[in-house]
Amino acid sequence: MPAYTRMPIRLWAPTLLFAAFVAGAVFAPDLLDRIHVNDGGRLHELLRDGIHIGLWLSGAYLVVRLLNHVLWEGFVAHVIERPVPRLLRDSLSIVVFMLAVAGIVGIEFGQPVVGIWATSGAIGIVLGIALRSIILDIFTGLAVNFDHSYRIGDWVELVERAVPPIRGKIVEINWRTTRLETEDKRVMVIPNSRMGEMILANLSMPDDTCRFETRITLDFSIRTDRALRVLLAGARAACGPGGPVREPAPNVVVWGSSELGIEYRIRHWQRYDTIGEAPARDAVMRSVLRHLAMAGLSPAYPKLDTFKAKMPTRQLEHSSIDDRTKLLRQLEIFDTLTDAQLLRLGADTEPQHFPAGENLTSEGDPRGPMFVIAEGLCEVSQLEDGEPKKIATIEPGDVVGEHSMLTGEPHTTTVAALTEVVAYAVHPEHLAPLLADHPELYEQISHSVAVRHLRFQQALASSRGPHQPHEVHSIAEQIVDRMRALFHTVGRDLALVNAEPPAIAEPAIAEPVARPARSPAVRRAARR
Repeated sequence: MPAYTRMPIRLWAPTLLFAAFVAGAVFAPDLLDRIHVNDGGRLHELLRDGIHIGLWLSGAYLVVRLLNHVLWEGFVAHVIERPVPRLLRDSLSIVVFMLAVAGIVGIEFGQPVVGIWATSGAIGIVLGIALRSIILDIFTGLAVNFDHSYRIGDWVELVERAVPPIRGKIVEINWRTTRLETEDKRVMVIPNSRMGEMILANLSMPDDTCRFETRITLDFSIRTDRALRVLLAGARAACGPGGPVREPAPNVVVWGSSELGIEYRIRHWQRYDTIGEAPARDAVMRSVLRHLAMAGLSPAYPKLDTFKAKMPTRQLEHSSIDDRTKLLRQLEIFDTLTDAQLLRLGADTEPQHFPAGENLTSEGDPRGPMFVIAEGLCEVSQLEDGEPKKIATIEPGDVVGEHSMLTGEPHTTTVAALTEVVAYAVHPEHLAPLLADHPELYEQISHSVAVRHLRFQQALASSRGPHQPHEVHSIAEQIVDRMRALFHTVGRDLALVNAEPPAIAEPAIAEPVARPARSPAVRRAARR
């Protein structure tokens, strides 16, 4: 049985009141006759009129309560799946009571109802002129309820010239006003006539998903393709619970230029009924700023510099060894390396570009290089029953393929570029000289890799528990043993390649034999 078919407590009072007047209308005359009340019939008439008036009004009261419970709060609210505006309920209630009053006047007192309506019409004209603003609010509210331009529960934005937009959730529509609850939990009361005059954008129609924009300005020196790559990766990384929706996917457009630099607009979609604009914008900006920092970039700011020498580089570039070293310094796996070690590693690595959709590593492939993500966004997946299952996303400042590269095992996952990706390829021969000169790096790097391996396993198992120290230590020991064996072989091969070949003895050239000098006479005789 639906909830609205059961009689609630609030229906008992009008029901009992109506039943009391019905009982009075049936039993009151007999009761007066039994107690021998005789005053010329005036008491009987007054009692009868009072009971009949009460019967009409209590019946109207009961009908209004039944309509509110069964029709408005039950059937209609169940069909439209939202509360019914109070204005509609009050309008029908007034009609019911007006019919009850007309019944009292016409039936109980025998007066013509048409004259009363005519008189009330003249009075209504006078009141209409005096109360035109209130009447305008009332009729605007009625028009809104029939037009369904906005309903209770909708998020709307009111735009008026020279006034900042008003954005809030419709919580009530009554006779004169509409109440909006803003994101900061303030209730704004707006006359219905003003609601009809202002431009209204319904954020909940045709559905609850709507688009918003986050603006950011970057320096002129940053290439547009690089800026779009970093900003798009940051926007997509913010998608999920607490941020924009994943579908439709965010996008970034170049909007224009200003005195600061190039302005970009990050367009993202969100459900306004679950998260407001401010939390979603906060998630997007946090993610974008994090990606910019990992890429060595920063938002534009006012500058007034004078240089007498060559202007220094404001933004880091992947083509510079020093800049690559600074970017590598931000990575967790290399946080124990010294500046000299990082400079050596930065000189060996080269940036590689991967278009969206290309795999950095594929499940089951043999050992390859380790990729350090500098810009872009990647997705980690693993086959499950023949279908790829998404495990996690990889953002700048993270590495992929490190376990396979350091241990020699095949890749266990597929890492694909969701956006255009810039990554540094670190090959075993890049790390081998560092490990040979600094054996303590085995322990440090293996510990970092063990922690990352446990994070991956927990993500695979959908577990969010903290890492246990003994688990990290156990995995680190296994990794370091394989690293020592593997990189010892790599170091030996590099030594053979880089060793100078033995000197080959050149064939001896015979020295000319000295002959005694001859006299001029002898030389002339020899010529003859």
